Amino acid sequence: TAVELQNPVGAGFGGFATLLGYEIAGSTPAGSDLDLTLAWHVVAEPPADYQPFIQLEDIQGHRWSQVEAFAYPAEQWAPGETIIHQARVPVPPGAPPGDYVLRVGLFDQGTAERAPRLDQDGNYAGDAVLISGVPVLSGPVPDKIPSPPFALNESAAPDLELIGYERGPHQIFTGEDWGFALWWLAAAALDSYTINLELVDGSGSAVPLLETQPVYDGYPFDTWQTPQFVIDRQKLAIPADFPAGEYRLNLRLTTAEGKTIKTVDLGPLRIEETERIFSPPLFEHDVSAVFGDEIALSGYDLDSLKDGAAGLALVWQALGAPSADYTIFVHVLHPDGACCAWQQDSAPKGGTYATGRWLPGEVVIDEYQILLPDGTAPGEYPIEVGLYIAETGQRLAVKGAEGGRSDAVLLQPLIVPENRFSPGRRIRSQHLQE
Repeated sequence: TAVELQNPVGAGFGGFATLLGYEIAGSTPAGSDLDLTLAWHVVAEPPADYQPFIQLEDIQGHRWSQVEAFAYPAEQWAPGETIIHQARVPVPPGAPPGDYVLRVGLFDQGTAERAPRLDQDGNYAGDAVLISGVPVLSGPVPDKIPSPPFALNESAAPDLELIGYERGPHQIFTGEDWGFALWWLAAAALDSYTINLELVDGSGSAVPLLETQPVYDGYPFDTWQTPQFVIDRQKLAIPADFPAGEYRLNLRLTTAEGKTIKTVDLGPLRIEETERIFSPPLFEHDVSAVFGDEIALSGYDLDSLKDGAAGLALVWQALGAPSADYTIFVHVLHPDGACCAWQQDSAPKGGTYATGRWLPGEVVIDEYQILLPDGTAPGEYPIEVGLYIAETGQRLAVKGAEGGRSDAVLLQPLIVPENRFSPGRRIRSQHLQE
C-alpha cells in the first residue's frame, strides 16, 4: 500500500528496512509530548531483534529525551510490508524554545548495536536519520518544578530565581569542553543580563573564560516569554594552553552596565595538561597521505600475525586545527577486497582523543590490536584506513598515497600463513615512550 507522508526520506538501514518518511504534528510546548509518525518499509527479514529508537537533541547534541518503545516485534516483520509507527517523544519541562533535532534509527535489542544506514550505493552513511528544524515552544511553568542535581533556590535578580545547576566532572584535560546547566525561574519580564564564568586559582586570582547569554548564547534573558522555567545548557571551552592546577568555578550574573548582581560558587575543577608530541617518531612504513587537507597519515608499524593477533600503530599529524571530530576506520579486508575480516571504527586512541582537540602540527600515535577470528583462511588480507564524519558516513578525500583510493589508504596486507600460529615480529614501540 502506498504511503504518503509530508516529509519523504527513503533511508535504508542494514539492507532490511527503509525509513520512507515522517510527519510531525505541529509545534510542541516544553512539558508535553511531540507527536511523530514514521513509516518503515520492510525490505528483508531482520537479522536480529531490531526496534526503532528516537532521540530528541538540541543544536549542540545534548539529548533531552529518548523513546524506544515499539509494539511490533521484529520477528513478526514481513518483507514487503509497511509499518506505520506512531510515537510520542517527551519534551521535558525546562527545555528552551527553539529548533531541535530528532535522531531516528534502528538498534539490536540484544547487543545495543545500531543498524548501519546505507546510501543508494550501499555505502555506510551513518547510523541514523537526522530530522532537523523540529520546533519547540515555551511551555507553562510546571506545578511541581523538577529538582536539579545541585539545588540553590536563590534570588539572582528581580523576578529571576536560580533554582540550581548541573555540572560536568571534577577533572578535565586542557582542550576539552566542560558542560554545565543553570536552572532558572523567571516570574516576569527580565532586563538584559550576562552570564560570566571564571576559574579562580588558589591565590584568589580569577581568569574569565565565558561571557554568554542563556542556551549557548542564543536566548537572551530580555527575550524570555515569562513566566518561564528554563534549563540553560552551556559549554565552557578549556584552552589548550591553560595552566594545569586546582581551581574553583565562579559564576557571576552582570547587568547591561557590567555590574555584578549575583555570584555563585559552582565547586572545584581540576585541570590536567593534555600530553602532546609534535615530532614524528620512527616508523617502518611511510605513507605521506593527506586527508581532507587537514590530517596526514605519515606512516605506520605493523606486526606480523601471531596467534591470530597483530599490532598496528598509525602515525597521524594535524596539518592545521581539524575542523571536526572525525572517526577513524581500520578495515582488514578479505583477500577478494570485500569487507571485512576485522574492523574498528572509533575516535583516535580508542575513542578517548577526538581530532577536534588536536593542535596544528601535533602528532598522534593511534594503536590497534587486530584480532582475526578462528578459522580465517590463509592469504593476503589488505588493510584500508581512512577518516569519516560519523553523522553522515562521508569519508574525507585523500591524496598523496600510492596504491590508495580517493577516500582510503591501503596499507601492506596482513599475511595469514598456512600455520596462523607461527611466531611473529614484535611491533617497534619506541614511540610509545615519548
